[in-house]
Amino acid sequence: MKHFKNLDEMVQAIKRDELPRHVISPGAAAAALGITRQSVHDLCKRGTLPCWYAERVILIDGKAVQRRAKEQRGIPETQGELHV
Repeated sequence: MKHFKNLDEMVQAIKRDELPRHVISPGAAAAALGITRQSVHDLCKRGTLPCWYAERVILIDGKAVQRRAKEQRGIPETQGELHV
């Protein structure tokens, strides 16, 4: 989990394209994965899901969530997009 000192620093990183263009909230990640928000936070802390944190805002790499959701469902990587 990458920590920013404050929201302004995170916004500047977004403007510099240092974060992926497709980021989602912990709630959206939890819904896509069929797990609790706490479980999403645990995955972020362990480094299993790429995420960024500033103050009380957490952004999660939506593409990583999409790949993990496909793996959980047994869908090959070559199949269509899962919309989260």
